[in-house]
Amino acid sequence: MAPPTNDAPLISLLRAASRGRDCVGLASVDAAVIRWAITTGLGPLLYETIKDDRDAAGMPFCSELRSASLTAQVVAGEQSDAMDEILQACEPVASPITLLKGISISEQYYPEPHLRPMRDLDLLVEERALPGVESCLLKLGYCRPSTGPAERYQNHHHTMPLFHPQRRIWVEVHRGLLPPRSPAGMDRVFNIEHVQTQRLPSAFHGRAAMRLSDELQVVYIAAHWAGSFQVVGGMVALLDMIYLLQRKGDAIDWGCLLGWLPGSVASTYLYVVLTYLERHHLIDIDPGVLRELALCQRSRGSIKEVILHALIDRYYVGGSPFGWPFSPRNIRILWSTLLLPGSPLRHLLRLPCHLLLPWRLRKRFAR
Repeated sequence: MAPPTNDAPLISLLRAASRGRDCVGLASVDAAVIRWAITTGLGPLLYETIKDDRDAAGMPFCSELRSASLTAQVVAGEQSDAMDEILQACEPVASPITLLKGISISEQYYPEPHLRPMRDLDLLVEERALPGVESCLLKLGYCRPSTGPAERYQNHHHTMPLFHPQRRIWVEVHRGLLPPRSPAGMDRVFNIEHVQTQRLPSAFHGRAAMRLSDELQVVYIAAHWAGSFQVVGGMVALLDMIYLLQRKGDAIDWGCLLGWLPGSVASTYLYVVLTYLERHHLIDIDPGVLRELALCQRSRGSIKEVILHALIDRYYVGGSPFGWPFSPRNIRILWSTLLLPGSPLRHLLRLPCHLLLPWRLRKRFAR
């Protein structure tokens, strides 16, 4: 089946990325879309797709896209230098550190690292190595700008974030991949013992490092993306999945991956993102994988899929403004409600109560 020709401009941009830098003409993209692409972190990617288009050179927003691209290259270079410095400093106190999220994915799957925006550097280390790694970071000039107590992070999946005032870089040192009390964080696939089996030897600019297996990366991207409805950043996760499957799709052991997921929350998260990308012809995936993934879930229903995909289209891709009654809070509650285990229809009937109850009571009511 051929891709539809009336897609939203950012879907066309994602398709250009998935097909290998096909040109996206600026003449068909209005100013609001270009601003939204820059806001969501896709400005450098949009510039890559149009920079050789002669007709685009004179467009008003071409200079803004060029600026976004140059800024991303400078930031990516600074983050890369900082990561290299951290690996060197921490080598005596920690076994090879595991790179997480953008600092790993940008070099693994993206055509150019600067096309993958990053807010911070994420590192996974063993619990026993946490004090040594944080001590090294403090010696490198990182500090804890938060005035909150460090104890609040004792049961969190990472320690208190550290910030380098000269480099303007944040670092999160992880002891786990997801908050342990989050729905997906309690899945066995994210159990730290299992995660340790999926750490593979790698290198970062010649220095020893570890990275997650491609199979765990697939599940982790989906779980981190779907665990909360974050409009800015949501498009980047979709792009992560596109590039990962474009580069590694044939090599992924889907049988092994699916074996981790029966009855898990993560299976629902992964199903949502993969069916969305497949619906827009942004990935090529065996239909049998989607069928097996559907069977892994504790909750299934076409109404849930339709609504979740519509929310992605409207707010992630379309950049539609929020407003009453569709406030950011209410949309987040709708999103998380639909992703709860059990009957989607039952949860939709409970939605008015979810909207009225405080978070702690809503969590208890949803059990």
